[in-house]
Amino acid sequence: MSGSDRNQTSVVRARAVAPGGEVPRGEHRVALAARAPEPGYFRRTRGLRSERRTPWSWCLLPVHAVARLVSMTWHPFEAFFEAVFWRGEKKPGKPFCGDWNSMAGHLARAIMPRTKNGADVVMQVTGHHLQLAYVSCAGSLTGRHGPVEVGWSTELGKVSWVRDRSDVVGGCHEIGFVDGSWCSVQFMGQGWRRMAEAFPFRLSHLDRMPVGLGSSSSW
Repeated sequence: MSGSDRNQTSVVRARAVAPGGEVPRGEHRVALAARAPEPGYFRRTRGLRSERRTPWSWCLLPVHAVARLVSMTWHPFEAFFEAVFWRGEKKPGKPFCGDWNSMAGHLARAIMPRTKNGADVVMQVTGHHLQLAYVSCAGSLTGRHGPVEVGWSTELGKVSWVRDRSDVVGGCHEIGFVDGSWCSVQFMGQGWRRMAEAFPFRLSHLDRMPVGLGSSSSW
């Protein structure tokens, strides 16, 4: 399945859990931006708990365990390597402001859920809510899809602004909240330009952030 087909399939399936029956004004598959700090495994939101592991998922358990071990070993050295070797690549813009318990932190933790079989994360923007829906990647021999559920939701009034950072990479946006925190996300695949239009207060990369926001970064 191509990236655009996968995005459309996940978006359509996610509509089943749109908040309060509201019609999404914007809906797209989303991930953390490449430069944003990733929450540790046990900080990530648990999702799709009702589904069972597929045989393929059981086979991948040892691989995931090794990957987590490598990640835990790597992180203490990551700041050093970034400062010495990656300074040029990582330079444009900060990717995150706040901590893991801020609104942006909760968004980041929910964008990388812990699930048994993997999930596509779809961001939905309605007239009253900003929501993440988890769409299971599991399938069956009969063609039935895995479950879909709400992973995270907040009132749209708590979102202060969205800032287009396609100057860094296409699809990259910063989302700011009323508590002053913000997070960089990546809208996956084609059609991402329509997502920012669903937010009430939009900024371009040429605009400065609102006064008092984005003054510090907590990794």
